[in-house]
Amino acid sequence: MGLTKVIIADDEVPIREQLRLFAWEAHGYELAGEARHGQEALELCERLQPGIVVTDIVMPVMDGLRLARLLLDRQPALPVILLTSHREFDYARQALALGVSDYLLKGTFRDGELLAALDKAKARLPAPAPDSGTASASDDDDATAAAAAAKRYEIRHAEAFIDERLSEPFDLTAVAAHVGLSPNYFGLLFRKATGESFPEYVKRKRLDKAAYLLRHSPLKVYEVAAAVGFPNYRHFTEVFCRRFGRSPREFRGGHG
Repeated sequence: MGLTKVIIADDEVPIREQLRLFAWEAHGYELAGEARHGQEALELCERLQPGIVVTDIVMPVMDGLRLARLLLDRQPALPVILLTSHREFDYARQALALGVSDYLLKGTFRDGELLAALDKAKARLPAPAPDSGTASASDDDDATAAAAAAKRYEIRHAEAFIDERLSEPFDLTAVAAHVGLSPNYFGLLFRKATGESFPEYVKRKRLDKAAYLLRHSPLKVYEVAAAVGFPNYRHFTEVFCRRFGRSPREFRGGHG
């Protein structure tokens, strides 16, 4: 089989440079073209007929949502992968409803995530000569995949929210409201996705960041505690000891 052509559209040069570094051909893909906005991407698609389109949401001239609508109106089976930031959550939900294949969080996705999104998109490409019974099953599969993608987006959005606010007080209800879910449903979804309860996950992230700061920053221990959301220094020390088997001062001393 030949390489699957991919077109990327993003107005940010660093993102396009990051994508260029991906080992496209080694994984069965060809980076066929780059666009700086949706209109340019649309013209490239008409000329090059790619198998997959990877596009940012917010771009000048024509944004990614408009591009996705136009592409999917013309080629409903064309897989479109979104590049998005957590600030564009509402836009991404609209795009998922359009039938977009998947999404990646800009600045945080790794090569493995890109490859998984590409492979998922490639699997959606129409097979030759489907029988009459296949279409309905395919539609059901697409609906299930869109719902699963929406759930993954909500969890990644929640994780980004948590990472940015480790120094602040927040609870499950606040994060659930931020991603537009009920607290009970969000708690169940979060545990299923991460393998941890919400409080366990937040505590682990705070302690991991504390360990990093103790190793790599000049902050005093009480400043580290405050920076990761533990205003009570004694409580921070107790929790840190339970996790790492050493006090924060001993941990710092053991790492230079």
